[in-house]
Amino acid sequence: MTVQRDLFGIKIDALRMKEAVGCLRDWINEDSEHSCRYVVTPNVDHAVLLQENAGFRKAYKFADLILADGHPIVWASKLLRQPLPERVPGSELVPKLFDSFNDQARNDGRPLRVFLLGAASGVAAIAAANMKATWPDVETVGVYSPPLGFEKDPDESNYILGRIALCCPDVVVIGLGAPKQELWVNEHRDRIRAKVALCVGATIDFLAGEKQRAPVWMQRVGIEWLHRMCSEPKRLVKRYAKDAWIFPQLVWRQLISRQPSSNIR
Repeated sequence: MTVQRDLFGIKIDALRMKEAVGCLRDWINEDSEHSCRYVVTPNVDHAVLLQENAGFRKAYKFADLILADGHPIVWASKLLRQPLPERVPGSELVPKLFDSFNDQARNDGRPLRVFLLGAASGVAAIAAANMKATWPDVETVGVYSPPLGFEKDPDESNYILGRIALCCPDVVVIGLGAPKQELWVNEHRDRIRAKVALCVGATIDFLAGEKQRAPVWMQRVGIEWLHRMCSEPKRLVKRYAKDAWIFPQLVWRQLISRQPSSNIR
Protein backbone atom coordinates (compact mmCIF):
# COMPACT_ATOMS: atom_id res chain seq x y z
CA MET A 1 0.00 0.00 0.00
CA THR A 2 1.13 3.54 -0.74
CA VAL A 3 0.92 6.29 1.86
CA GLN A 4 -0.79 9.37 0.48
CA ARG A 5 -0.81 12.97 1.68
CA ASP A 6 -3.96 15.01 1.22
CA LEU A 7 -2.87 18.43 -0.02
CA PHE A 8 -5.12 21.06 -1.66
CA GLY A 9 -7.58 18.34 -2.67
CA ILE A 10 -4.82 16.17 -4.19
CA LYS A 11 -3.93 12.79 -2.70
CA ILE A 12 -0.21 12.73 -3.44
CA ASP A 13 1.78 9.51 -3.14
CA ALA A 14 4.57 9.90 -0.61
CA LEU A 15 7.31 8.22 -2.62
CA ARG A 16 10.95 8.89 -3.29
CA MET A 17 12.29 8.77 -6.84
CA LYS A 18 13.72 5.27 -6.43
CA GLU A 19 10.41 3.98 -5.11
CA ALA A 20 8.44 5.60 -7.93
CA VAL A 21 10.73 4.05 -10.54
CA GLY A 22 10.35 0.68 -8.84
CA CYS A 23 6.56 1.00 -8.94
CA LEU A 24 6.61 1.80 -12.67
CA ARG A 25 8.94 -1.11 -13.36
CA ASP A 26 6.62 -3.48 -11.53
CA TRP A 27 3.66 -2.33 -13.63
CA ILE A 28 5.62 -2.62 -16.86
CA ASN A 29 6.90 -6.09 -16.02
CA GLU A 30 3.45 -7.44 -15.15
CA ASP A 31 2.10 -10.12 -17.46
CA SER A 32 -1.55 -9.33 -16.65
CA GLU A 33 -3.91 -7.59 -19.08
CA HIS A 34 -4.42 -4.63 -16.76
CA SER A 35 -5.64 -1.46 -18.50
CA CYS A 36 -3.19 1.41 -18.96
CA ARG A 37 -2.14 3.02 -15.70
CA TYR A 38 -1.30 6.71 -15.79
CA VAL A 39 0.90 9.02 -13.75
CA VAL A 40 0.49 12.73 -13.05
CA THR A 41 3.05 15.07 -11.48
CA PRO A 42 1.46 18.06 -9.70
CA ASN A 43 3.22 21.37 -9.29
CA VAL A 44 1.90 24.70 -8.00
CA ASP A 45 0.13 25.45 -11.28
CA HIS A 46 -1.69 22.11 -11.12
CA ALA A 47 -2.77 22.80 -7.54
CA VAL A 48 -4.26 26.12 -8.65
CA LEU A 49 -5.92 24.70 -11.79
CA LEU A 50 -7.52 21.89 -9.80
CA GLN A 51 -9.51 24.39 -7.77
CA GLU A 52 -11.38 25.63 -10.85
CA ASN A 53 -11.36 22.76 -13.38
CA ALA A 54 -13.73 19.87 -12.65
CA GLY A 55 -12.39 17.78 -15.54
CA PHE A 56 -8.85 18.16 -14.24
CA ARG A 57 -9.97 17.05 -10.78
CA LYS A 58 -11.58 13.97 -12.32
CA ALA A 59 -8.36 13.13 -14.17
CA TYR A 60 -6.47 13.34 -10.88
CA LYS A 61 -9.08 11.22 -9.12
CA PHE A 62 -8.49 8.30 -11.50
CA ALA A 63 -4.69 8.67 -11.77
CA ASP A 64 -2.80 5.59 -10.60
CA LEU A 65 0.21 7.49 -9.28
CA ILE A 66 0.46 11.12 -8.22
CA LEU A 67 3.99 12.40 -7.64
CA ALA A 68 4.98 15.85 -6.37
CA ASP A 69 6.80 17.76 -9.10
CA GLY A 70 7.38 21.14 -7.48
CA HIS A 71 9.53 22.17 -4.52
CA PRO A 72 6.75 24.43 -3.15
CA ILE A 73 4.45 21.38 -2.96
CA VAL A 74 7.04 19.54 -0.85
CA TRP A 75 7.72 22.59 1.34
CA ALA A 76 4.00 23.11 1.91
CA SER A 77 3.56 19.43 2.82
CA LYS A 78 6.04 19.84 5.66
CA LEU A 79 4.39 23.04 6.88
CA LEU A 80 1.03 21.27 6.88
CA ARG A 81 2.50 18.26 8.73
CA GLN A 82 1.82 15.92 5.85
CA PRO A 83 5.43 15.55 4.73
CA LEU A 84 6.38 14.27 1.32
CA PRO A 85 9.86 12.69 1.29
CA GLU A 86 11.14 14.47 -1.80
CA ARG A 87 10.30 16.01 -5.15
CA VAL A 88 9.76 13.56 -8.03
CA PRO A 89 9.58 15.68 -11.21
CA GLY A 90 8.51 14.08 -14.46
CA SER A 91 11.55 15.51 -16.24
CA GLU A 92 13.75 13.38 -13.94
CA LEU A 93 11.42 10.41 -13.54
CA VAL A 94 11.55 9.53 -17.25
CA PRO A 95 15.38 9.44 -17.53
CA LYS A 96 15.60 7.51 -14.25
CA LEU A 97 13.14 4.96 -15.58
CA PHE A 98 15.18 4.67 -18.79
CA ASP A 99 18.36 4.20 -16.72
CA SER A 100 16.68 1.42 -14.79
CA PHE A 101 15.51 -0.49 -17.83
CA ASN A 102 18.73 0.08 -19.71
CA ASP A 103 20.54 -1.77 -16.93
CA GLN A 104 17.86 -4.46 -16.81
CA ALA A 105 17.91 -4.99 -20.58
CA ARG A 106 21.56 -5.96 -20.43
CA ASN A 107 20.57 -8.80 -18.13
CA ASP A 108 17.43 -10.19 -19.78
CA GLY A 109 17.66 -8.83 -23.33
CA ARG A 110 14.27 -7.14 -23.23
CA PRO A 111 14.24 -3.45 -24.23
CA LEU A 112 11.79 -0.92 -22.84
CA ARG A 113 9.41 0.06 -25.65
CA VAL A 114 8.49 3.75 -25.62
CA PHE A 115 6.07 5.92 -27.62
CA LEU A 116 6.61 9.71 -27.55
CA LEU A 117 3.38 11.70 -27.87
CA GLY A 118 3.59 15.49 -27.98
CA ALA A 119 5.99 18.41 -28.43
CA ALA A 120 6.26 20.40 -31.67
CA SER A 121 6.60 18.71 -35.04
CA GLY A 122 9.98 17.00 -35.41
CA VAL A 123 10.99 17.42 -31.77
CA ALA A 124 10.02 13.90 -30.68
CA ALA A 125 12.13 12.42 -33.50
CA ILE A 126 15.16 14.34 -32.20
CA ALA A 127 14.36 13.13 -28.68
CA ALA A 128 14.21 9.55 -29.98
CA ALA A 129 17.64 9.88 -31.59
CA ASN A 130 19.10 11.27 -28.36
CA MET A 131 17.47 8.48 -26.38
CA LYS A 132 19.02 5.85 -28.64
CA ALA A 133 22.46 7.35 -28.10
CA THR A 134 22.04 7.58 -24.31
CA TRP A 135 19.97 4.46 -23.60
CA PRO A 136 20.70 1.91 -26.36
CA ASP A 137 18.41 -0.66 -24.73
CA VAL A 138 15.42 1.70 -24.66
CA GLU A 139 13.57 1.40 -27.96
CA THR A 140 11.44 4.27 -29.28
CA VAL A 141 8.73 2.45 -31.21
CA GLY A 142 6.74 5.50 -32.29
CA VAL A 143 6.51 9.30 -32.19
CA TYR A 144 3.66 11.66 -32.97
CA SER A 145 3.00 15.38 -32.61
CA PRO A 146 -0.77 16.01 -32.66
CA PRO A 147 -2.16 19.14 -34.34
CA LEU A 148 -3.56 21.99 -32.27
CA GLY A 149 -7.07 21.27 -31.09
CA PHE A 150 -6.71 17.51 -31.65
CA GLU A 151 -8.39 16.77 -28.32
CA LYS A 152 -11.68 18.15 -29.71
CA ASP A 153 -11.57 15.90 -32.77
CA PRO A 154 -12.66 12.28 -32.09
CA ASP A 155 -11.18 11.12 -35.39
CA GLU A 156 -7.75 12.49 -34.45
CA SER A 157 -7.90 10.84 -31.04
CA ASN A 158 -8.87 7.55 -32.70
CA TYR A 159 -5.91 7.95 -35.06
CA ILE A 160 -3.52 8.49 -32.15
CA LEU A 161 -4.91 5.52 -30.25
CA GLY A 162 -4.54 3.40 -33.37
CA ARG A 163 -0.91 4.40 -33.83
CA ILE A 164 -0.14 3.56 -30.21
CA ALA A 165 -1.88 0.18 -30.52
CA LEU A 166 0.13 -0.70 -33.65
CA CYS A 167 3.42 0.08 -31.88
CA CYS A 168 2.67 -1.95 -28.72
CA PRO A 169 4.70 0.28 -26.36
CA ASP A 170 5.31 -0.41 -22.69
CA VAL A 171 5.25 3.29 -21.92
CA VAL A 172 3.69 6.34 -23.56
CA VAL A 173 5.54 9.54 -22.63
CA ILE A 174 3.02 12.35 -23.06
CA GLY A 175 4.15 15.95 -23.44
CA LEU A 176 1.00 17.91 -24.30
CA GLY A 177 0.96 20.32 -21.37
CA ALA A 178 -1.45 20.52 -18.45
CA PRO A 179 -4.34 20.10 -18.18
CA LYS A 180 -4.69 18.86 -21.78
CA GLN A 181 -2.51 15.77 -21.34
CA GLU A 182 -4.24 14.65 -18.14
CA LEU A 183 -7.73 15.23 -19.54
CA TRP A 184 -6.96 13.30 -22.73
CA VAL A 185 -5.35 10.36 -20.96
CA ASN A 186 -8.19 10.06 -18.46
CA GLU A 187 -10.79 10.17 -21.23
CA HIS A 188 -9.06 7.44 -23.25
CA ARG A 189 -7.32 5.42 -20.54
CA ASP A 190 -9.33 2.27 -21.32
CA ARG A 191 -8.25 2.43 -24.99
CA ILE A 192 -4.55 3.25 -24.62
CA ARG A 193 -2.72 0.03 -25.51
CA ALA A 194 0.26 0.51 -23.25
CA LYS A 195 1.05 -0.49 -19.70
CA VAL A 196 1.85 3.00 -18.46
CA ALA A 197 1.21 6.57 -19.60
CA LEU A 198 3.35 9.33 -18.10
CA CYS A 199 1.92 12.87 -18.19
CA VAL A 200 5.19 14.77 -18.01
CA GLY A 201 4.83 18.14 -19.75
CA ALA A 202 8.01 19.44 -21.38
CA THR A 203 10.01 16.24 -20.86
CA ILE A 204 10.12 15.39 -24.59
CA ASP A 205 11.51 18.88 -25.26
CA PHE A 206 14.18 18.29 -22.61
CA LEU A 207 15.09 14.90 -24.11
CA ALA A 208 15.42 16.58 -27.52
CA GLY A 209 17.52 19.45 -26.16
CA GLU A 210 14.90 21.95 -27.39
CA LYS A 211 14.53 23.29 -23.87
CA GLN A 212 17.17 23.38 -21.18
CA ARG A 213 16.52 22.63 -17.55
CA ALA A 214 17.67 25.09 -14.94
CA PRO A 215 21.21 24.78 -13.56
CA VAL A 216 21.49 22.20 -10.79
CA TRP A 217 21.98 24.86 -8.10
CA MET A 218 18.67 26.49 -9.08
CA GLN A 219 16.94 23.11 -8.93
CA ARG A 220 18.39 22.42 -5.48
CA VAL A 221 17.27 25.72 -3.95
CA GLY A 222 13.83 25.49 -5.53
CA ILE A 223 13.91 28.32 -8.06
CA GLU A 224 13.79 26.28 -11.27
CA TRP A 225 10.53 28.13 -11.96
CA LEU A 226 12.51 31.38 -12.30
CA HIS A 227 14.70 29.85 -15.01
CA ARG A 228 11.63 28.63 -16.91
CA MET A 229 9.87 31.98 -16.58
CA CYS A 230 12.88 33.85 -17.94
CA SER A 231 13.12 31.35 -20.80
CA GLU A 232 9.44 31.75 -21.78
CA PRO A 233 8.27 35.09 -20.30
CA LYS A 234 5.30 35.66 -22.63
CA ARG A 235 3.80 32.30 -21.76
CA LEU A 236 4.73 31.95 -18.10
CA VAL A 237 4.86 35.36 -16.37
CA LYS A 238 1.08 35.71 -16.14
CA ARG A 239 0.67 32.09 -15.03
CA TYR A 240 3.30 32.31 -12.32
CA ALA A 241 1.91 35.61 -11.06
CA LYS A 242 -1.51 34.01 -10.66
CA ASP A 243 -0.02 30.95 -8.96
CA ALA A 244 2.01 33.12 -6.57
CA TRP A 245 -1.19 34.87 -5.50
CA ILE A 246 -3.47 31.83 -5.14
CA PHE A 247 -1.16 29.07 -3.88
CA PRO A 248 -0.36 30.69 -0.50
CA GLN A 249 -4.11 31.04 0.02
CA LEU A 250 -4.54 27.30 -0.56
CA VAL A 251 -1.82 26.56 1.99
CA TRP A 252 -3.36 28.95 4.51
CA ARG A 253 -6.87 27.52 4.10
CA GLN A 254 -5.61 23.99 4.67
CA LEU A 255 -3.45 25.10 7.59
CA ILE A 256 -6.48 26.39 9.45
CA SER A 257 -8.84 23.59 8.40
CA ARG A 258 -6.90 20.78 10.12
CA GLN A 259 -7.09 18.23 7.31
CA PRO A 260 -6.44 14.53 8.12
CA SER A 261 -2.73 13.77 8.08
CA SER A 262 -2.71 10.99 5.49
CA ASN A 263 -4.63 8.37 3.57
CA ILE A 264 -3.71 4.87 2.50
CA ARG A 265 -4.29 3.82 -1.09
